[in-house]
Amino acid sequence: MRPVILQLDDAFERQPALGRAVLSRGGRVLAARDLGPPLRLWSRASTLDELKRRLAGCLPMRGEAEVVFAGSGDFHHVTPLLLERAIAAAGEPVTLIHFDNHPDWVRHAPGRHCGSWVGRAARLDGVGRVITIGVTSPDIGRARSRQGDLALIAEDRLDLFAWDAPDGGEEVVLEGRAWPTIAALGEAAFLDLLEAAVPTGAVYVTLDKDVLRAEDAVTNWDQGRASLDFVMAAVRRLAESRRIVGADVVGDWSKPVYGGGGGAGLLKLGEAMLDQPWSRPEPADAGQVNEAVNLRLLEMFEGLAA
Repeated sequence: MRPVILQLDDAFERQPALGRAVLSRGGRVLAARDLGPPLRLWSRASTLDELKRRLAGCLPMRGEAEVVFAGSGDFHHVTPLLLERAIAAAGEPVTLIHFDNHPDWVRHAPGRHCGSWVGRAARLDGVGRVITIGVTSPDIGRARSRQGDLALIAEDRLDLFAWDAPDGGEEVVLEGRAWPTIAALGEAAFLDLLEAAVPTGAVYVTLDKDVLRAEDAVTNWDQGRASLDFVMAAVRRLAESRRIVGADVVGDWSKPVYGGGGGAGLLKLGEAMLDQPWSRPEPADAGQVNEAVNLRLLEMFEGLAA
């Protein structure tokens, strides 16, 4: 699996061992810091189009799977671009396995916001289903979920396995569908359920580190309850019976720099102040903690590809 660093922010400046590991494995570093501010949090379609062009020009498809490290979770809306590349290379239907502390399904700026990209991804040609895993945020509660693209459920495009339910129950119920929580099932039983829920022979994995508990990652967002060991066990379990055709990893803490022209930077700053935990100076160990996670993930994906 070819490793790639997509450099949109400063997250990897304090992860030198990751850079060396990627290059030593024949991987690439795509420097695109100029696109970071206009992409961060949400983006105009033209900026995403420019990123797509650069990906095609700098990382021509070679028919092999890629694992892309893309920095902050504020860039999670680049996943559909990476997923399209993986589907084209795979040549078969793909299930998107989505680890996240948030459902990322809001209807605002469809597909161009880090909180709205799932709807676009689920409706791409070649995507058989999206399975979202690990959510703890109130976005899946009965009131907040009304802001979400609930048609994904009605259209049978999405399964939602939260870590726990906002109301404290043992399942999440939306649009007449019910899914047991991971906390209620237990991790081992959930892995059995997950394997049975995947309808395709190929899977693509996207991981936002905010799904992880605070001791396992440092992010720009509020964090969930999953351990890194749980996430890796889930991926390895799927790899026993499915082909992993690509992956991306976001959620590394980075200094927020917002832009996009026409006052977009101020709008994004205001949105971040309302939606994210209050910004704080970078924790001293952020790079070290996240680099350790990235190196373990790199080793795992390399092993699965082999």
